[in-house]
Amino acid sequence: MRGRSGLGVWYREQDPGVKAAVITILGSLAVALVGAAANLVVALISVPGDGPPTAAPAPAVVTTGPADPEGSGRPATSTGPTPTATPTPTRSASDTPPPTADPTDAPPPTPPEPSREDPPEPTPPAPRPVRVRWQGELVVDGSGYRAGGWFLDSAPPSRAPLGDLGPRGTHELYGPYALVAWSGARSPSRQQCVELLNSRPGQNALDVQVGDTACVGTENGRVARLTVTGFSDPDRQITVAVTVWERP
Repeated sequence: MRGRSGLGVWYREQDPGVKAAVITILGSLAVALVGAAANLVVALISVPGDGPPTAAPAPAVVTTGPADPEGSGRPATSTGPTPTATPTPTRSASDTPPPTADPTDAPPPTPPEPSREDPPEPTPPAPRPVRVRWQGELVVDGSGYRAGGWFLDSAPPSRAPLGDLGPRGTHELYGPYALVAWSGARSPSRQQCVELLNSRPGQNALDVQVGDTACVGTENGRVARLTVTGFSDPDRQITVAVTVWERP
């Protein structure tokens, strides 16, 4: 206490200039102490291992360039090289796999269009050739009471009062089942005789001359062809050339 009293007495005895110098010195010392204390606290906080790592300071930007064109002597400022962004790799069309088609999404097969052309008409099968059962000459006799007709189903034909082919007056033939005249230039085939007999049902009597041709139907469904070759006794006997075919 005595020391402090002596310092206070000394301070009061000094002129104002000395007092101002003393106050300035004391203020400077106080500021220095406060700064030292702050640095000590920062140093203690920054000790390694006591906290998270401190981020590294950003690098300074280097300025380079030609001198000021106006001759000021100051280097022109320019920014440093801008970091280039890493390009993102792009896929080419060849690197992309083609999409896989889902079998359930595939369109159904298109049925073929029907042909607009008319289908060809079926060709009828060719008739099988039918062999001849008997062939020769017969005399149809219409004179007296003798049996003048013939059964053509037997081979050779057999006599009958009338049969399948018989006499009916002068220059007249009679067939109780079918007898139709043929008008063609050539002798008819079996098939032509069948068509002729089917087109003229019920016709069974003919007036004939030498050279006339006709088709005959028999009791058992056979077909025959005859051609008149002559007359005799007087004109009541008729000679005919006959061909009889088998049934198909």
